This record gives sequence, C-alpha cells and structure tokens, in this order.
Amino acid sequence: MNIAENLKKKREEYDLEQQELAKRAGVSTSLICAIERGLKLPSLGTVVVLADIFHCSVDELIGRKVS
Repeated sequence: MNIAENLKKKREEYDLEQQELAKRAGVSTSLICAIERGLKLPSLGTVVVLADIFHCSVDELIGRKVS
C-alpha cells in the first residue's frame, strides 16, 4: 500500500472525518483529500504530524517495509 491508501485506512480506523484530521494536523481539508486520492504528496513535516496522530511510524504510514 502507499501513503494515499494508508492515510485513508488509518483515518477510518480512528473514525475521523477528513475535516477533523486536517484540523488536528494543521493542514487544509483539501490537502487531506488530495493525498488520499493520490493527487498530492504531503511534506515530510506533515507526514510526521500524521504519523504522530495515528501513533504509527512514518515508515508504516508511507508503506515502506523495513527489513
């Protein structure tokens, strides 16, 4: 999976609307929507904030498998 799929999955697991996630992350709702649709990639800082919100690693959020 990639960040678009992982972000949507995590958001739904936490039962958050895009608007609430955007508010918590300090970004726009349109950015969250664009990331989930695969139209934009978030900045590294945004990825870190999102990983913190979901209590997961950046690697897990972006879909990187560490061996």
